[in-house]
Amino acid sequence: MPVIAALTSSLWLPALGHALEAPSDPAPADAIAVFSGGRQRLRQAVALYRQGLAPELWHTGDAPQGEEPFERSSQLARQAAIDMGVPPDAIHLLPSTSTWEDAQQIAALARQRGIHSILLVTSWYHGRRGLCVMRRHLDGTGIRVTFQAASNVTFGPDNWWRNEEGFMDVVNEYIKFGFYWLHYGLAPWQC
Repeated sequence: MPVIAALTSSLWLPALGHALEAPSDPAPADAIAVFSGGRQRLRQAVALYRQGLAPELWHTGDAPQGEEPFERSSQLARQAAIDMGVPPDAIHLLPSTSTWEDAQQIAALARQRGIHSILLVTSWYHGRRGLCVMRRHLDGTGIRVTFQAASNVTFGPDNWWRNEEGFMDVVNEYIKFGFYWLHYGLAPWQC
């Protein structure tokens, strides 16, 4: 059996990567919401903002993490977005520590502000779960969600296992999908 798995790995390893993807379908929106978790995500969100796809950029992950004496990553992301040309008043930081909380905060702000559409940005390997959670929190609101995967020049669905970071990100994503299925009832095949 291990020999067969090794001989067929060029088929099933890319399939595991592609199973985590969500199709990118960026469209003009009222806001671009980016899940915290990496520079590529922020760069992609800023690029979409600069293309004029939305007038605001929302960044999650602004919840304090214990007694941390350092600036939060969301604060650093805010400054980076400003450095890349996004006006400070167009940036909104949302307090969250997980994908579930990210989507809760985005959905709450969207309802509060009367937003009709959101362009969601996250990593390709986080796309299916991120989009699924976002849609769960927006269910019944009529708010449209489109998606754009952040570019990753280091690894993708066809070679993630050849890179330590890619291997860890994809394996962790499958573990998190399992947790979300058990804890929130978010079955992978429903996303």
